[in-house]
Amino acid sequence: MNNIAIVTDSTAYLSTREREEHGITVVPLTVNFEDGFLYNEIVNNKELFERIGRAKKLPFTSQPAAGQFEEIYGALVEAGREVISLHVSSGLSGTFESAARAAAAIAPDRITVFDSLTTSAPLAFLVLAAAQWAEEGLARAAIAARLERARGELGSFLIPDTLEYIKKGGRIGGAQALLGSLLQVKPILYFASGKVEVLAKVRTRRKAIRRMLAELPRQGKNLQVAVVHCAAPGEAVAVKEMILEKAPHQAVEIRELGPVLSIHGGPGLVGMGFWARS
Repeated sequence: MNNIAIVTDSTAYLSTREREEHGITVVPLTVNFEDGFLYNEIVNNKELFERIGRAKKLPFTSQPAAGQFEEIYGALVEAGREVISLHVSSGLSGTFESAARAAAAIAPDRITVFDSLTTSAPLAFLVLAAAQWAEEGLARAAIAARLERARGELGSFLIPDTLEYIKKGGRIGGAQALLGSLLQVKPILYFASGKVEVLAKVRTRRKAIRRMLAELPRQGKNLQVAVVHCAAPGEAVAVKEMILEKAPHQAVEIRELGPVLSIHGGPGLVGMGFWARS
């Protein structure tokens, strides 16, 4: 066992295999309904939106409390571990702030809390890379330096089928300008400085997907790509095939969003995340 423990939050949507293989601790966000809550795990999104349709009010999401991080960090530090904790963009959630407060209270000299400025697949890329570097024996400071560089090499693009959920969720950043002006225009959203902004507005979904794919860097041995989606598995496969046409020698995975990001993006969302590693 290496001396560095990796912690993240559930918006990375790591698989059970990924968590267990690398010993990664995941702190869950929650989705809160009037009649209960869901942990932010991969679920059946069709059933999720059916439940939302039956609800009187749109559910809201909650970040983990600082106390949850304190408990986890405390146990790891007591076991003699150092910690690197990577989280969803502080521009989208207070999760990073909760983690930072907990680290300051427990052992600031042994815990690095990292703001990914992104979420979903790109966050997963960083988490898994950090775990690999820790397993290779790199020191915490060296891993943090690599993460700083990697953060600037990430890209993330989203094409929602509707802006209804983004509008209600209030996490729209510069995309606010779209609201009230869209008819059949399909927006392409992306992350800039940790917030959601508008890349382009096109007339059809297919054109939106092709415009999104134009942002994919030229293929290379260090390009890592994932298609993300919410309740759109068939379209995710189609987008993957389009990426492979553009970059036939790349490995392209598909990652489904869980409840927290799904209720902000809405059903039918497709997108991609990539890491053009230097």
